[in-house]
Amino acid sequence: MGKKSNPTAFQGSLEKKKYFEGWYNKLVDSTAENIYAIIPAVALNKKEKTSHAFIQFLDGIKATAEYFKYPLEEFENLSSKKYEVRIGKNYFSLDRIHIEIDQQGHTIKGDLEYINPISWPKKFLQPGVMGWFSYMPFMETYHGVVSMNHNIIGTLEIDGTSVNFDGGKGYMEKDWGKSFPTAWIWTQSNHFSNPNLSFMFSIAVVPFLGMHFNGFLSALWHEGKFYKFATYTRAKVRSIEIEVDSILMQIEDKKHRLEFKIFKKGSDFGNLKAPTSGEMLGHIAESINSKIELKLYNKKDNKLIIDDIGVNAGLEIK
Repeated sequence: MGKKSNPTAFQGSLEKKKYFEGWYNKLVDSTAENIYAIIPAVALNKKEKTSHAFIQFLDGIKATAEYFKYPLEEFENLSSKKYEVRIGKNYFSLDRIHIEIDQQGHTIKGDLEYINPISWPKKFLQPGVMGWFSYMPFMETYHGVVSMNHNIIGTLEIDGTSVNFDGGKGYMEKDWGKSFPTAWIWTQSNHFSNPNLSFMFSIAVVPFLGMHFNGFLSALWHEGKFYKFATYTRAKVRSIEIEVDSILMQIEDKKHRLEFKIFKKGSDFGNLKAPTSGEMLGHIAESINSKIELKLYNKKDNKLIIDDIGVNAGLEIK
């Protein structure tokens, strides 16, 4: 199965004609006064000759996003078995990152270590969060979870201000393929009252061989145990209620029922670029200071397993 059995590693080739791949690194300091997302990526479109590498930098408090562009030859994949890439002088991996950006009037420099990353439990038919869908060819986009939760130590200097991340928390995921879905909802938080709890959910209209289908996936890590709800596990989305200020959802499989409410009110959104046929022509409004109310039940006796509120939550709605 080659690369697809290691979905956190670089899946592509710089020879592809229409392709993107990027890793989402969420960073929150111990006070939650500094919340950032750093996204190293490549965007390939040989026909339009727009291929390049880039780093997006989202400030969740200020709701601003910067796009730092690099020549494609400054992207280097350093491993075929794990997430480890370099863009210019910047280095990104499962265990640490080194940032050295000086562009467009912005200077971001420093080193961060990721401690005890919680990786997705790999199985032959479930190498990643997409399960056996990971092996399906011709899908326009693929999704992977790199780390559900980890601690951070280190410091970044951002435009002259030193930000200490000692005692902070992080989360990592990735996307790759040709284009993002035509519509989706995505949310994530690992800032609950229980420090050993992390949650992500995504539902999208997925193009496939000229058709479309609604696919979803959700990962819940709680006290060392993973709960998986997804199209490929035969879980079902029982209800979606979209209001002006919130989204209420209910999902269930044979054993468990998951209920969560995402609060849009008070969230600040930054504007990220998104891929369309390998070109960064689309846009995503993303917040990383939303809130999620989360409940998990055992269906057999209706026992409440989890009842918690996640803050510093990521949220995209398109």
